Amino acid sequence: MPTKQRVAKWVICGAICAAGLTLAQAQETVSGVVLAENQPPPQPPEDVASEVAAENAAENRAQITPPRAQENIPAPNPGAIDDGRGLRLRSFVLTSLYEAGADYTDNVFASATNQRSDRIYTLNTSLVLQSDWLRHSLRLSLDSARTFFEKNPSEDTVTLNTQGQLRIDIRRDTTLDLRTGFILDQEARGSVDLNANATSPTDIYRFNASAALNKRFNRVSVILRGGFQSNEYDDTPLSNGTIEDNSDRNNYEVNAALRVGYDVSPRLGVFGELTHTKTVYDRKVDNNGDIRGSQSYGANAGINVEFSGLLRGEFSLGYRQATFEDAGFSDVDALVANAAFTWAPSQLTVVTANLSTDLGQTTLSGSSGSVQRSAALSVTHAWRENIDLNARAAINYEDFNDITLNETTYNLSFGIDYDIGRNMTLGARYRYRKFDSSTSGADYDVNSVGVRLTYAD
Repeated sequence: MPTKQRVAKWVICGAICAAGLTLAQAQETVSGVVLAENQPPPQPPEDVASEVAAENAAENRAQITPPRAQENIPAPNPGAIDDGRGLRLRSFVLTSLYEAGADYTDNVFASATNQRSDRIYTLNTSLVLQSDWLRHSLRLSLDSARTFFEKNPSEDTVTLNTQGQLRIDIRRDTTLDLRTGFILDQEARGSVDLNANATSPTDIYRFNASAALNKRFNRVSVILRGGFQSNEYDDTPLSNGTIEDNSDRNNYEVNAALRVGYDVSPRLGVFGELTHTKTVYDRKVDNNGDIRGSQSYGANAGINVEFSGLLRGEFSLGYRQATFEDAGFSDVDALVANAAFTWAPSQLTVVTANLSTDLGQTTLSGSSGSVQRSAALSVTHAWRENIDLNARAAINYEDFNDITLNETTYNLSFGIDYDIGRNMTLGARYRYRKFDSSTSGADYDVNSVGVRLTYAD
């Protein structure tokens, strides 16, 4: 991605945060006394897609902690429950997490024919700066991960995720949420869009910004959202010495959504949501001669529930369709089922489940896109006062449109965490991944085992 474009996006990111922060501080000064009498307004509910995305991101960093250890989890607003964790910086609290790990895998390249084992070392850092204001809320986060492969340094990766979230309490029943962020990631080995002859994973740069206006009318809530995300792909070096040009994959998405909810009771609500997304590519025609620009529309309805603190979640059903500029591409559509819930059958056990449906993009010649369906189930149990056991099972199914190709990925993991002290945890994990494809000879499986040492403050 050109340097000027990256700088421009960072400037936009900083401008959004700075403008929102200035407005929030001004309103804090003018109206803080009035709101002190009325108490801060509650956080507006998020849509199920955001909840599922947040859950998946969290599972990449750590397992869910059972109820008996909730006191050791940094609260969403550390200032609201000041337990001495983190570093207080005037009206902010800075919390941090550092992790070092070592893993062994028997299939580095996720390949059916080129199976090679290797040892992998990781260093992860997570920093969160959370405001402790009477009204408004600002959260800045930085997550970074560095992996080192002992035998295959070409697979070394660096990932970075920076996010800023600002909630402005305009009135007691009205809030404005501003979010922006930057993500550096690598395309995973085994991905259908990564060239099989790539000598190293392809870097991906993602920039996002969004705004959501939340308004409540007694039992009725209305959320109007708009967002932008750009996706930039580096060129890919190939084993024959050439470079694959990925500029045809660069794109940006503009999306909008309207959600209306009604609280039937304090523990039961219903909602309906309409969404629209437009995808525009930097190059109108890609390397295969296809036009990838598209628009998608969606509608869904569902419920959110909470029963005695033991079960809470959100469930929805709907329909989504994507249409393409290329007349040779047929529409991609699907019935959409989403769910995200947490169940605590006892004080020592937590069960979480996620179900999601999405429409995916692809660069495969002849295919307009895909329908992606995934489901995951996680269980964490406090076996001893300082020992947690956890397990997770997940399945992901992707069916590509216009061509005969479908892929299924199964993931299974088991782990144990031992709390050495209030801030330090030693963990061990075993993970198994099985990949099934309708393409002959493409199936593979991966086994990995590793240990982690985590320090959180």
